Amino acid sequence: MKKLLALLIPVLVLSFFSCAKKEAPLTILTENYPPLSFMENGMITGYGADVVAAIQKNLKTDFVPQLISWDTAYARALTEPNVVLFTMEKTPEREGKFHFIGPLGENVSSFYALRESDISVPDLEAAKKVKAIATTNSWFTEQYLKNQGFTNLVSKPDPKDDIRMLTDKVADLSVFTDVTYPQIAKDAGIDPAALKPVLELMKTEYYIAISKQTDPKTVERWREAFAKLQRDGSLKAIKDKWFPAE
Repeated sequence: MKKLLALLIPVLVLSFFSCAKKEAPLTILTENYPPLSFMENGMITGYGADVVAAIQKNLKTDFVPQLISWDTAYARALTEPNVVLFTMEKTPEREGKFHFIGPLGENVSSFYALRESDISVPDLEAAKKVKAIATTNSWFTEQYLKNQGFTNLVSKPDPKDDIRMLTDKVADLSVFTDVTYPQIAKDAGIDPAALKPVLELMKTEYYIAISKQTDPKTVERWREAFAKLQRDGSLKAIKDKWFPAE
């Protein structure tokens, strides 16, 4: 018996430390933001979702993403450890608050107005004088406009509501990116041609974000897995699937 215990104790000790070192589970969050992330047939899909799935395949993890409102997801990623949030624009306001994996791509943000509108906004100062600008809670464009001193923002949790505020003439302008605007309009039941960009706001890149309190080793593993997707051509293949004309 003593000999058996002598053999078992080292094994038990190793097992204990192996369990202690096991990586903490990750909470993976996203929003309805087609074509980067959206729900289809009960599954989260999209360009960003495919990239996250490919990273997890490399890492041999299978944490299931959750689709929730952006402002809730953003708040959780800002305050909780072990949260992965996709996709997120990397801006000066956000840079020190998250770890970023990417970039996955880039887009152009613009003010949009009804196509029939004769509104003129040659610059930001002119935009500050319109009656109302529809924005989405905690979107990078809303954060940017607030930092620029805008006080005429009407914030909603769902970007489809921003489009409806324009078509109902409750707001004069809204802000969208060229990558996601067409599908958001369709999901709102609006022909994308019903709106027009009237002033370019900024060019940005979008990433996968990981909460700042997460173990740096976990962040590094995600970065290495993303780099592998870049090296072996997987990232390009995924992007070509969703953006075949690029």
